[in-house]
Amino acid sequence: MHPDVLAFLKNQRVSVFAIEMLDGAPHGSTVHFAHTESPPTFIILTETKYWKAEPLHGRQESRATMVIGFEEGPNSRTLQMDGIAHVFTPAEAHLKEIYLAKFPNVRAKLNEPDDFFFTFTPTWWRFTDWTRPEGKTIYLSDGSVTVKEKVNSLKVS
Repeated sequence: MHPDVLAFLKNQRVSVFAIEMLDGAPHGSTVHFAHTESPPTFIILTETKYWKAEPLHGRQESRATMVIGFEEGPNSRTLQMDGIAHVFTPAEAHLKEIYLAKFPNVRAKLNEPDDFFFTFTPTWWRFTDWTRPEGKTIYLSDGSVTVKEKVNSLKVS
C-alpha cells in the first residue's frame, strides 16, 4: 500500500466490515482491527455468536469489504477495500499477537474458542484524502494517483 495509506492506518482502530453470507446476502458490522503492512492484512477478533461467524466457519474463504475513515468535511480521509476473509490458519497464529499488542485489554477477556480471529486481505483498495493542499487525492491499488483541484467548499448531495 502507498505510504500515505499506511500512515493513515496507524491511527485507525475501527472499520465497517461487510461479508457475503452463505445464502449470498451481505452482512455489515463495525469491528476493531489491527493490521500488517507487508503484505497488507487486517486482523479481526469476533465471537461465534455473531452473524459474520457463519460464512467464516461455513467456507474456506468469503468475499468481504472494509471501509475505514468516517469523518466528513475537509479533513476527511477514507479507505475502501474489497478482498477475502478467512479464519486464521495455523501458519497465521502469530497474527493474534499483533492484534493483542494494539488492544492489550482484550487479552484478559479472551475466551477462545467462542472468540476467534480472522483475517481480511484486500484484493483492491481506494484511499481518498481530502486533506491534501493540492486537492482531493485518490490512491488506487493499481498504483495510480489522481489529484482533483481543491475547491473552497465540500458539496454534500
